[in-house]
Amino acid sequence: MQWSQILLGGVLMVGMGACSGAHESNHDRAVTAVATAALQLPQVDVPGLLPLTIDGISRQLGRGLPVPDALLDPTRAPSIHTNEQPDSTLLFQHRGLAIVVAYDAHTRQVNELMLMGSNENELMARSGLQLSSAEYLVLPFFQHQHPTRFMGLRVLALALSQ
Repeated sequence: MQWSQILLGGVLMVGMGACSGAHESNHDRAVTAVATAALQLPQVDVPGLLPLTIDGISRQLGRGLPVPDALLDPTRAPSIHTNEQPDSTLLFQHRGLAIVVAYDAHTRQVNELMLMGSNENELMARSGLQLSSAEYLVLPFFQHQHPTRFMGLRVLALALSQ
C-alpha cells in the first residue's frame, strides 16, 4: 500500500490507498508534489512579525479591522475589580490567514499574535512557525464555551535576557 496525497480546495487530504501507482502518469505525480510543496510554504512570515510594532505589522499586512466579539478571548479581558487597562487588538486578513494582534496602545508594542483556524498543522505550515523555536512560544487555544474545539494558535515572543 502507498500513501496518496490530494490537494482539494486548498486542503491537503492524506489517505491510505491500495493503488501501486503503476497506472498513474508521471505528470500526475509531479503536479501532486508541486501542490504539496506549495501548501507547505509559509504564506505569512509570522516569526518576522513578532518584533514589529503594531504600525510595522500594519505596513506589512495592510489595514487592521476591529476584532469581532466571537474572536475575543474572555480569559484575557481585564477584571472590573482592578484598574487594569485592556490591550488593544486588531484583526488582519492576509493571504488567507486571519491574525489577531494584541498590542499595548501606549507603547505600540505587540504582546501576542493569534492565528485563527481549525487545523493546527495547516496554521503552522502557512505561518512559518516551528514548535522548537527559542524565539517564540506557540500555544493552541480553544473556544471558551466548547473547550475541546480548537480555535487557533497563540504566538508569544520570548524575551531572553542574557
